[in-house]
This record gives sequence, C-alpha cells and structure tokens, in this order.
Amino acid sequence: MTRDQCIALMIKLEGGFVDNPADPGGATKFGITQATLDSLQGKGLPTRLPTHVRDLTEDNAYAIYRAVQWAQIHGDALPGALPALMLNTAVNMGEPTAVKLLQECLGHVNPDGIMGPATLSAITTWHSAYMPGQSLAEEFVAHVGARYATLAGKGENLVFELGWFRRLFRVYTLALTT
Repeated sequence: MTRDQCIALMIKLEGGFVDNPADPGGATKFGITQATLDSLQGKGLPTRLPTHVRDLTEDNAYAIYRAVQWAQIHGDALPGALPALMLNTAVNMGEPTAVKLLQECLGHVNPDGIMGPATLSAITTWHSAYMPGQSLAEEFVAHVGARYATLAGKGENLVFELGWFRRLFRVYTLALTT
C-alpha cells in the first residue's frame, strides 16, 4: 500500500468524532486525539489546525498523519504490508510503541522506540527464527496481538479488545491484497 492508501485506510477505520468515556484517549476524530491535536498547535504543519478535535477535516488528518505518524515510523522505508500495520499500531498505541514492537520482532535491535539506522538496516536482513518463510509483517502482527492480549489480561480496555483484533486482521488482510 502507498502512504496515501495507508492513511486513507486509517481515516476510514477510525471514522468521525468519538468521545467514549471508556477510551483513555478521550475525544478522537479520524484517530487523532485532542491531546495530539493540542501538541501540534503552532508546530508549523502545512495546514492550519482547528483547536478542537471535533472540527478536524480529513485534509487536516492527512496532514497530521503524513507529518507525524508516517514520518516517525519511516513508512516509506518499510516493506510489504508493514507500513499499513505500523501506521495502524502507531495510531492505536503511539509511534514509540509501534516502533518498539517492530524492534522486538527484529531481535538484536535495542527496543528504544526510535526508527533509526540500526532498525532500518535490521529490517532488510530480518529472517524468521521461528518459521521458515514467515514475513516480518506476520511476526509484527503476532507481537501486536500479544500486546493486546497482555493489556486485556490486566483488565485494561477489555471492552475494546475484540475490536482491536478485528481491526489488526483487517489491516493485515487489506495490506496484503491492495
């Protein structure tokens, strides 16, 4: 999937304005929280941002995804289905957590949450230690799923667990077929 296809998928899956009291992210629109929007005010994005997340437009969301999430995960440098999966995880858990999960998959990279040269290099030489022919995207999905199960096992966000898994598998499937 291209960058714009990945971003369009996130906007579609996240949908419009939601302020679910059970969601620790709080008010959200297109997957962008009020806290994220507040942190980006005055940061020189190529678009003027509203002050309240409910007023975000799709164009605002595209600009934020391109400048923040996509840039931090180095989406253009990722192979196969990984860009869509990384973006989905960055939106759901934050960019540093998405990168740390990828680094855990790579094994010999310090899981510091920063997509630096060592991580990017390790991606190109990765091979499965568990299953011949397994892709890095498959390994990443396993790590993300394990993280979801750990969160739910602690009683955190249990109400969202099944939805997280559905979405993870949907993104994986669409990333493979698009």
